[in-house]
Amino acid sequence: MLLRSLVICCYLMGAYWASYHFPSLRMVFYPTLGAFSFLFMHRVDQIKDVGRITLGAIIAVTLGSVMYSISQGTLSFFLTAIITISLIQVLKWNAAPILSVSFIPFFAHTTSIWALPAAVLVSLLGLIIFVWLIAKVEQVPVVSRWSEAFSQFLSKMMPTPTAIKKEL
Repeated sequence: MLLRSLVICCYLMGAYWASYHFPSLRMVFYPTLGAFSFLFMHRVDQIKDVGRITLGAIIAVTLGSVMYSISQGTLSFFLTAIITISLIQVLKWNAAPILSVSFIPFFAHTTSIWALPAAVLVSLLGLIIFVWLIAKVEQVPVVSRWSEAFSQFLSKMMPTPTAIKKEL
């Protein structure tokens, strides 16, 4: 899990750095990307599920962009929320960040209807590539032994919840 965390944090740092230094990539980084990263990190073995969630995010942000371009008011925001929640339930996407990403157009105020869906697509595809790479690297025997040994070391160093209760 440490390797996954390090790689995901490096990806997030890279996306933030790119969006900060290059104005054209401003929307490649968005706070919900962190939630997607954490979600994908725990679903490394379920790449098909990760793909479905990514597709759901693209659909949701596109819906939000279209609704925002039609009207920037609260009714449009409400309709985006209710439609996105319905899609999440009907299509069983099981990922709360999908709802969050549908709201980005209402706060980012982009001029192009396709800028945000393109930014979300690029950032999530990059994330999927990193998640896929993590899964492949973790299958290497040396890496898996190192990771397991480090996890055991950390578990010995960290107090267990029962030990904490006894101290209290």
